[in-house]
Amino acid sequence: MANFILLIAIVLAGASYTSFTARSTIDASNGDNWATSFCSSTHQLCQYPYQMAYAAAGLAALWLLVKFLSAIRD
Repeated sequence: MANFILLIAIVLAGASYTSFTARSTIDASNGDNWATSFCSSTHQLCQYPYQMAYAAAGLAALWLLVKFLSAIRD
């Protein structure tokens, strides 16, 4: 269970980084590239990339708590 929580946290962090990078790429360049197609298909993710980062940080903290409690229990 703890490893699954860590996996979801890593996936959310990667998605947050991708959406943040896509938004920055759209702001810096003109034309049609991977960022415009990504943000047009997932508009909410590009508009608020920090929400996924907060969720990833919360899950990482939960993972640390689970690991700490399992170490105390053993």
